[in-house]
Amino acid sequence: MGSYGGHVLPGTFFLLFGFWYVIKYARRFLRKRGSNGVFYCCKGRIPFSGIVIEGIIKVFMVSIGILVELFYPGAPMGKLHGEDGEYTHPMNWQHATMYFFFGLSGVADIVSYTARHVVPAGFDRIFGAFALFVEGYLFFFHLHGRSNIDTRVHVLLVLAVWPCALFAFLQCLVMNKRKILHIFEMLTATLLIAQGLWFWQAAYILYPPNGSAWDPCMEVEKHEHTSHFQHNDSDAMQDCNSLSNAELNLMFITMFWSWHIAGSIAIVSAVYFLTYQYLKCKGTLDPSFSVHYEHMSGGNAKFNSTTPLNGRLLSDGEEEDEI
Repeated sequence: MGSYGGHVLPGTFFLLFGFWYVIKYARRFLRKRGSNGVFYCCKGRIPFSGIVIEGIIKVFMVSIGILVELFYPGAPMGKLHGEDGEYTHPMNWQHATMYFFFGLSGVADIVSYTARHVVPAGFDRIFGAFALFVEGYLFFFHLHGRSNIDTRVHVLLVLAVWPCALFAFLQCLVMNKRKILHIFEMLTATLLIAQGLWFWQAAYILYPPNGSAWDPCMEVEKHEHTSHFQHNDSDAMQDCNSLSNAELNLMFITMFWSWHIAGSIAIVSAVYFLTYQYLKCKGTLDPSFSVHYEHMSGGNAKFNSTTPLNGRLLSDGEEEDEI
């Protein structure tokens, strides 16, 4: 992952799944009740579900990530120790570990459907939250000897990862509360998209494709990787962190992170609106979400024009149907 492509790959992974979860959760919440999302393959003999496909895609993608991190030229080739007996390529092993836990999340997705009569509801979400938590703490302790800009980029990423892990975990506690569950689902999807956007931004900051470095300490780090570490290299790292352009870039990077959060909220809102319009045009929108519902039902609607659709969101009344 210590390259431009190494940051773009997980960024693309998070963006794809973030977009998919927005569409999936919005469609399931807004459409009419009745469809269980199950289809059949092998001439209608074997039941299948979208979450199984999600799990298979996760396992496939993280397998590629692990292979690249551990067996690509310049990688440790699957070895924890070098020829001198010391641990080698710690960054690659940390990244492969992160991918591994997302692979476990993919397996949990598959098991949550194939063994749905055995495992509890929300089983897949627990493992998703676990993978995100592991990602967060690996990146949090991924900062030894790094420049201020490099450190700030990773800390800001953690600020998106850990809340995402929390929201993913909370989902398994409210599986029978449809509206509250949906809020946590959309928050999780929003932060997944934010992670993807920030991975792409980190690639441009740390490994700029045009060669114009954001971080003046990158040249010092390159020198450290091509020569034995010396005390004067440490002094040079401290000096480059204090340069005016480094401090200026640090302030703007923090601001850019806020822009990415706002951008992910805008993206989720746009996708949600398009999903709503699509279901409305197809005639599969839940009538309770239509502004014409009261007129369609002859004035006997469950919700009237003065009752907000989320009016029972935090009530202690009847529980929603289990998802």
